[in-house]
Amino acid sequence: KQTGRLEMRDLIILTVLICLLFTFMLGNRPLSVPDEGRYVEIPREMVASGNYLTPRLNSVKYFEKPVFFYWLEAFSIKLFGLNEFTLRLWPALFALFGCLTVAVAGARLFGRRTGLLSAAVLATSLLYYGLSRAIILDMPVSILLTLALLSFLMGTHEAPGLKRRLYLWGFYAFAALAVLTKGLIGIIIPGLVTGAWILLLGE
Repeated sequence: KQTGRLEMRDLIILTVLICLLFTFMLGNRPLSVPDEGRYVEIPREMVASGNYLTPRLNSVKYFEKPVFFYWLEAFSIKLFGLNEFTLRLWPALFALFGCLTVAVAGARLFGRRTGLLSAAVLATSLLYYGLSRAIILDMPVSILLTLALLSFLMGTHEAPGLKRRLYLWGFYAFAALAVLTKGLIGIIIPGLVTGAWILLLGE
């Protein structure tokens, strides 16, 4: 049963405060080796070559990870060039979106206060904060998995009909993007969770 919702003012205040937290001095340190350097060089080579389908690292084909995050970074490079702030902006935006999603879902399921506190706890968790400032795949795939599972959870609270179908289509879409970000865990983790739910409840 839905118990509450956030006002637009709540979302605006949350967005401003969390943006300030996640972007403060975001570009002040050089790229770390090897991860940040790798996940910038691959999209840089995509932009330089015009080939956005085949990831390459130092001109060598690199198929260890799928391409979705490389595309996002390549988009930033094409728009803003190579600088640490804009290259780290995607993990920070994913982290912001994750906090807002948790706030909205928490409010709808358990009330406004719970939603706001959930976002505050998540935003100030040290590991989450650290991942919001690093050009690696952990933050994007974590948020996409969270979005998938929350979509499924919200769908189970809706009566059969279009709204439930939209939530479940969202579940499939976010799981697919998680696969495009970091491979099979985008299917395995949501599949284990939802599969257990189906088996236990028989729905």
